[in-house]
Parts: sequence; C-alpha cells; structure tokens
Amino acid sequence: MSLEHDHFGLLETGGPGGVYWSETVEFGDQAVSVSLSAEDAESVTEEALDTAAAMINSLEELDLRAREAMIAEISSGDSAVNAFIALHVEEQGEDLEDYFTHVSGDRDIDFLRSIQVIGVRFSPVGTGEDDAFVVFDYALSIDESDDILVVSLNNRGESVAIEQD
Repeated sequence: MSLEHDHFGLLETGGPGGVYWSETVEFGDQAVSVSLSAEDAESVTEEALDTAAAMINSLEELDLRAREAMIAEISSGDSAVNAFIALHVEEQGEDLEDYFTHVSGDRDIDFLRSIQVIGVRFSPVGTGEDDAFVVFDYALSIDESDDILVVSLNNRGESVAIEQD
C-alpha cells in the first residue's frame, strides 16, 4: 500500500506495510534532517499527515516549545535535562561556555539555548494526548552527538517526555 499527500508526495513503503519519508529542512540557521515513519501504513490518517506537514512548517515554534519544556524540568532535581547538563559540565569543564551562543550568567539556561537540533522525527500514528507525535533530538554540537537529549511532543505540540539517550 502507498500513501499520497500534498506535502509528502508519494510516501515510500518501507518494510512490510510501513511508510517512510525524509528530507533536509532549513530551520533557523541550520539544515536539519526531518523524517516521518510508521510501521503500518493503514494506521496513518490524512489528518495526521496534514498535522505533520503543518508542524514541519512550524519547526522553529516547536523547537521553542521543546526548549521551554526543558527549562521547566531544570527545577526538578532528578530529571533527564539536569543529568544531560551535568554530563556536559563534567566532560567540558570550563570549556563548556565556548559552546554558548548567549551568555546571561545562568549556565543551565545558556546551555539549553545553545544545544542544537540534530534531527526531527514524526510518528503520524501517535495521535493520543500522551503519544509522541514529533521527536526532537538535541546535542551540544552536531559533531559531538554521542549524547543526545530527546524531547517528545504530542500532535498539539505539548511535551510528553524528555529523555537522555
């Protein structure tokens, strides 16, 4: 089975009955790999594809929402965001500030402003309130992406999970 959509065109089938689409999208001042995939093409609706297309056109706004969700997690002591920051503080030491794009004096906020989006993945079958519909992968540097912070948003752009990978 194949699906056709105004934005995505003819979606390739991948594996037994799955669909896959990928493109490099200019977003902010960088090019980011954006993909859409589902294991079962029959579970992908036209509405979900329309939502994904609209979100792709609003990546900067979604990135802002994801970063706001990360900032909200700073205050909770045991979070993936705090662990991710601590890992980089330990690894980089005083050199961490060399990566900062803004220096306000608040190291954690400056860090979260400076991490880069290294990939965006859409799952058009995740249409529930608590389901991941779009996932942003963040790293301190595109060249140093061994450690990734993963922020999942639902189909309304609300944070549903933040994990360190």
